Amino acid sequence: MTQATASAPTRPALLPYALASAAMCGVGLAVSASQSRAALFGAAAAAVSALCALPALALGAPHGTNGVLAGFVAGFFARMLAVAAGFILSGARGDAALGYASSFFLLYALTQAVEIAYVWGSSRRRRAGA
Repeated sequence: MTQATASAPTRPALLPYALASAAMCGVGLAVSASQSRAALFGAAAAAVSALCALPALALGAPHGTNGVLAGFVAGFFARMLAVAAGFILSGARGDAALGYASSFFLLYALTQAVEIAYVWGSSRRRRAGA
């Protein structure tokens, strides 16, 4: 092993985490489709933002702590824009707004857990190789 390959950043395969996130988004969309229109908009906004957040994190993870932080910040901003845009587009008022927020933030929490698992796997491999 050369010095260059030993110091090259490693990261876990993104595909299993992307599939887990996509599966959660699919289930969230299917469940919210049987609820109100606003709940479906909330789940859709969360799914779109998760589509941006995990790749941003994957790009940052090989660059250490600052890269992971930048990835999480990019994901947060994607979700911040998605929650506002989806809420406005859904036109939710009253109880429908609660349904929107519930479906968005539940799916947000689930996909965020996948992102944390990705970072955890990335840091474990880096520690094992060090």
